[in-house]
Amino acid sequence: MGHHHHHENGRTTTGRLALSAALFGLNFLVQGLGGLWTGSLGLVSDSLENLNDSVVNLMAMAAIKVANKKEPSDRYAYGWHRVEVFHTLVGVGLLVALAIAVLWEAYLRILHPVHIMIGWALAFSATGLALNLAATYVLLPPKGTRQEGDLNLRGAYLHALGDSLANVAVMLSMVAIRFTGWRWIDPVMASLIVLVILRGAWVLLREAGAILMHRAAFDHEAAKIDLLKLPGVLGVEDMRSWKVCSHLTVATAHILVAAERLDETEHYLEDIEQVLSGHYGVRHLTVHFETAAMAERHHHRFIHQHEAAGVEDPVHRGEHKHEHPHAHPPGCDHEH
Repeated sequence: MGHHHHHENGRTTTGRLALSAALFGLNFLVQGLGGLWTGSLGLVSDSLENLNDSVVNLMAMAAIKVANKKEPSDRYAYGWHRVEVFHTLVGVGLLVALAIAVLWEAYLRILHPVHIMIGWALAFSATGLALNLAATYVLLPPKGTRQEGDLNLRGAYLHALGDSLANVAVMLSMVAIRFTGWRWIDPVMASLIVLVILRGAWVLLREAGAILMHRAAFDHEAAKIDLLKLPGVLGVEDMRSWKVCSHLTVATAHILVAAERLDETEHYLEDIEQVLSGHYGVRHLTVHFETAAMAERHHHRFIHQHEAAGVEDPVHRGEHKHEHPHAHPPGCDHEH
């Protein structure tokens, strides 16, 4: 089982992350210093988000390096590919912490507005917009490639796009302050930017959580319908799928086939792999083939109950175990 980040459209995932991290770092300096000098909290909030994006992208690069170097083993069945998910959770934590800090400062500035150098704030924000648009372009995943589903790139791209929109909002708020004199517009705009940031953090948290909770990686009912269209496939039972990381989808299934001998199932495996890999992105598949006679002798219930304190488990009778009550005859598993 290999898992590598290939060159696509001339850039690797790590290359895109490295270049964007540099752009975000430069933008942090430009807008951060500009915000402190001009008194604009909107610029400061944008700069902190740029700093967060730069750090998160550097962490993503480190996660990819670690995942590609750590091969699967008896101790780590899929290597360290799930490091990507943990780095995403850390990034979300940083994002929330920065958002809370900006919201607190916005509250203080609404109570006590400060003087803002409008012209210079517009100039710094325009420079930040140019840098954010450049980072957005670098991180845009090519259509129809594996990078399009990359959790690292998707998260970084959404951040860069959000930063660009925030720059536009800051510039509009500066114009509004110039004509109205309402300095409270700046902290209010900074608060709105933070709400957008928090929404993006929630999306990343939900996707990372889905991977950790082993949510099904694709529509099982649709996959079963497609598999049952294959010649000789009579039934699909106990299908399971999950993502190890955003790149690696794993699936298992029991397949009932119109064969009398299990050594006649090789051509079924090829067809099944083609359907699940081509249509549902499965990159590691384990199939248990069964004849009609085998299927009549057992069921496919997955039984697992955690005992409550002081209550006897009627299934486990005091013994904690996973029960999948049927025997697998030797030689009946095909794994790819």
